Amino acid sequence: MHSRGRVLKFTAVMATVVLALTGFSSGHKSSGRHKSSHSHRDSDSGGGCSSSSQDHDSYTPPRTTSTRRTSTLQDGTARVVSCATKATPYTTVEVSNPNSSRATFEIEFSFTDTSGRTLSSADKRITVPARGTSKIKVQASGAVLAKLDRCWVEPEADVV
Repeated sequence: MHSRGRVLKFTAVMATVVLALTGFSSGHKSSGRHKSSHSHRDSDSGGGCSSSSQDHDSYTPPRTTSTRRTSTLQDGTARVVSCATKATPYTTVEVSNPNSSRATFEIEFSFTDTSGRTLSSADKRITVPARGTSKIKVQASGAVLAKLDRCWVEPEADVV
């Protein structure tokens, strides 16, 4: 016969193994950001059940490597310097880099009409020197210029 202490110890060890294999963790941490519906980044999350949209019936083996590099670069900022006109058929956007090293950023840009409808949109990439600013020109077609009311850029330029 087994003593009661050995049975309890065995049960505790088995529970720990099952929890470890299913991805549960007592130190659950989640990092990430939610910007707009156009966000290009996925949120990183630790172990455990964190979303009701997850498939809880399937098994996903735990990660065994932890060599994933994380970016230490901060996102930049973007602003419209000048909006397109018939005389100057492009918009100039200025992107600022707060980092101490050169970085490439992606900006979300759109042209809208007086009703706020998007006439044209684009994602553009630009490399900016350390702690500097760079400008990028976004061309507007004749059809866009005929109805253009506003040039818009997402103020947060994502590091890519």
